[in-house]
Amino acid sequence: MAASTPRLSPAQLAAGLRAWLGDQGDAWPPAGAQGPVDPLTAAFCRGRVAALARSEVLQAKLSQELGDHDLAWQPLGHVLAVVTEGDHLGVVAAMVAAALTGNRLTLKARHHLGSLQALRDALGWTPEQCRIADWDSAGQDDGAWLAGVDGVVLAGSEALIRHYRQVVRPGVRLIEYGPRLSAALLCTWPEDTAEQARCVDALVRDTVLFAQGVCSSPQGVWVPDQAAARALHEALASRLDALPPLPEATRLAQWPEVQALALRHRLTGGAPVAWSAQTGWTSAILEPEDASPTWRGFRIRVGGWVALNRLPAMPQTLGLWPAAAARPAQARAFHSCAWGRMHERPLLAPHDGQWELTQWVHRLSHDASPSHLGEGAL
Repeated sequence: MAASTPRLSPAQLAAGLRAWLGDQGDAWPPAGAQGPVDPLTAAFCRGRVAALARSEVLQAKLSQELGDHDLAWQPLGHVLAVVTEGDHLGVVAAMVAAALTGNRLTLKARHHLGSLQALRDALGWTPEQCRIADWDSAGQDDGAWLAGVDGVVLAGSEALIRHYRQVVRPGVRLIEYGPRLSAALLCTWPEDTAEQARCVDALVRDTVLFAQGVCSSPQGVWVPDQAAARALHEALASRLDALPPLPEATRLAQWPEVQALALRHRLTGGAPVAWSAQTGWTSAILEPEDASPTWRGFRIRVGGWVALNRLPAMPQTLGLWPAAAARPAQARAFHSCAWGRMHERPLLAPHDGQWELTQWVHRLSHDASPSHLGEGAL
């Protein structure tokens, strides 16, 4: 670890986060390549950072993941973090982990550049201790970026992770998050009209936050039978025009795929496909053999948890309805919760099955047995 890299106490970190969040106001999260962040997602992100920015929460995270004895671990040294900027909370989480563990940090940024530099200043770091790099991945010099790096945090696509697995030298720790899928599981369709509305409200919230673009976004809704599938589809179809509009580039990119699916369903007599020209959101009942589509929207699949378990990897988050439903023992997931809370993994819960801070440190052992203390030690 660089001697000049400060490790912040939970109280110092909490104070810095609060000051930064107050100064940023509605300017964070910043607009990205596809335009401004929708108000629902922006408010959610600010609320999550505010919940984290408490000394008791940060102290509990530190104690739970690393223990209360500093001699039991030391920082990796210099960590490079490559986090997709669509994950507005992920880039902040990287700075929080570096602050709690005392690692020197290089963090890739483009659209978050100004806001993350402001957070660095609020934490009292210098550019040498925490480099916020204006970094375009196209044509990057891997050797230059990885020189002197002891760990690499990756949160993004499969292509991103495969690339760094190939270019990182042996001995550098790869800390990988993603790509992962999350899913929503409908155990029973409610009979009560008011309960149906609450059910759909919760699913819509989970799906539209982050424009369905992060690992905790439900990429499929598994239902028990065709009747439930059609009821849910009809309820969602009536709401598509009222959802936060997707960026124009996203709507245009997914239009051909949506049209192809709609044509196929008309030819085969399958369920109709609902698409909103105003917002770009889609709802469709997919056949078991359908490949996972790339369009943004509600992908309804019949088969319940049995079909859900055919996913190639364990889901990051499994949302359940009704809220009181117990997760079926056979349904795999790193985290399960009620619909409407799929992005609200508890602040002290593991991340994708592992403690976050332990990935940023070396664990140490100390043999203090008498036989190693010398003859005069007793």
